[in-house]
Amino acid sequence: MKRLLLLLTFLLISCQEGLDPTVQETSFVKGKLIVVSGRSSWPPIDSAIELRVVGFRDFPPKDLLNEIVSGNAFISDTLPRFLDTISYNLKIQNPPVEINYLVAALRYGTIFQWKVIGVYSDEMTYERVPKKIFVTKGKTIDNVNILIDFHNLPKQPFE
Repeated sequence: MKRLLLLLTFLLISCQEGLDPTVQETSFVKGKLIVVSGRSSWPPIDSAIELRVVGFRDFPPKDLLNEIVSGNAFISDTLPRFLDTISYNLKIQNPPVEINYLVAALRYGTIFQWKVIGVYSDEMTYERVPKKIFVTKGKTIDNVNILIDFHNLPKQPFE
């Protein structure tokens, strides 16, 4: 009887989140980064250290570090570089959420040296007016593509 009670206690403790009705389903934003200026336009390897897609709740982002720490930013895994087309998958925790600024960001130096190289925008034009995305619970939004032109980079949000 003691073993059964111990087993039930262990199961209840370990399944706590599974029994919690407030647990949120994860959602995703998926798309491609399209390098319109071609594979040869990438900066040198020592100036293209890391590539990620980042979604911000606020636009313009007020303070990058605070946005990330407070959960107002969603960051993809590291993506491959030096290609013409790169698929990405951005995990969105605790939806529903409105993403007001979705960008491709490139680290070109230290961990604090990043630049925006593409913005998800209306009409996928060079005007780069950020397009909002509303992500609902448990859903995946596909074909959220971002143009990158290394010869014509967008305005940097922290300048």
